[in-house]
Amino acid sequence: MKKKIKVLHVIGGGEFGGAEQYLITLLRNMDRQDFHIVVACLFGAPLAGRLAAEGFPHRVFPMAGKLDLKVIFRLSDYIKENCFDIVHTHGVRANLVGRLAARKAGIKNIVTTIHSNLEYDYPRKLDLYVNKISEKLTLPLTKHFITVSEDLAGYVCEKYGISKRRVSVIYNGLELNKYFFSEAKRAQIRKQFKIADNETLLAVISRLHPVKGHSILFYAFEQLVRDFPFLKLLIVGTGPEKKRLEEQARELGIAGNVIFAGFRKDIPEVLTAVDIVVQPSLSEGFGLSIIEAMAMEKPVVASAVGGVPEIIKNRVNGLLVPPGDPIALSEAITSVLELPGLARELARSGRETVEKKFTAEAMARKTAEVYEKLVRRRARKMQRGKKA
Repeated sequence: MKKKIKVLHVIGGGEFGGAEQYLITLLRNMDRQDFHIVVACLFGAPLAGRLAAEGFPHRVFPMAGKLDLKVIFRLSDYIKENCFDIVHTHGVRANLVGRLAARKAGIKNIVTTIHSNLEYDYPRKLDLYVNKISEKLTLPLTKHFITVSEDLAGYVCEKYGISKRRVSVIYNGLELNKYFFSEAKRAQIRKQFKIADNETLLAVISRLHPVKGHSILFYAFEQLVRDFPFLKLLIVGTGPEKKRLEEQARELGIAGNVIFAGFRKDIPEVLTAVDIVVQPSLSEGFGLSIIEAMAMEKPVVASAVGGVPEIIKNRVNGLLVPPGDPIALSEAITSVLELPGLARELARSGRETVEKKFTAEAMARKTAEVYEKLVRRRARKMQRGKKA
């Protein structure tokens, strides 16, 4: 009987963003006959709750604070006790803790997924400086890297001098059976948000973080509402920018047209109620919410940053605009509003793109190939050592 490969994922889990959704989707689609996978969370919520709800093996290793490195010893003991073959880390803090714990436990097969460009993740210079040092110190411990876009792969290789042979590009994928239109669900969600039948609903789905560009969208939306007073804007997500964005909406006089929906688990259902999805990011490792919108056959307007142009071909399956340009963003959204034929074609082509390139099955299969290759290499190396 084939021995299962034992994998421990280490992740912060203190928020639920693209990395956390990626991990949940990966767990659902990995072959449980070939892999035994456990998740180690450094925070008790919200990810641990989602893992528990779906019955995925996990354990919380709570950190008392940012500098609580005692967790490394607890995690290392857990890795030793459970004889994991691979430790797979996600995010700067989890990279630091997971890599050091794995190495202390004697694990050489350490995998790191790079979900975003570190340069844009921390608006405060001190936070960025500290996290860059943290990442650089333990980066050599990672045996193999996975990036969610070619753009990020180029960044990692250039920034850290990593050989391309140590990097695999594996795009985020979706479980397409969850993305289907329901007229009843559309009516229900629009009623929940008090959207009238004659109103057009725009949406942005992301963390409320400066890098996501909500502020730029608000400036664009101010002009759009003047020309199209029937527009509403749905902000889905939570984060540190919420109060500032609420203030900006009031200052611009658009507060009555903007709805802050908070965190939602039911993104496919929410998307049934939406007419246009906007992604105004200043940096984007991949753009999970973009492919979710495309899977639901919604026209997408997005910034041409990071991995986004690997998803969207301008005027083929979406519209691309320069980042940080509210005028260009407003004009692109206007095109979708005024040209229903274009909107329909973008939506149709978007769904087709996701079906071809961004499925959960492909993501899981390619990840499994990385794991299997690492384990085979390690086994051969140990065999040669015994012969010597």
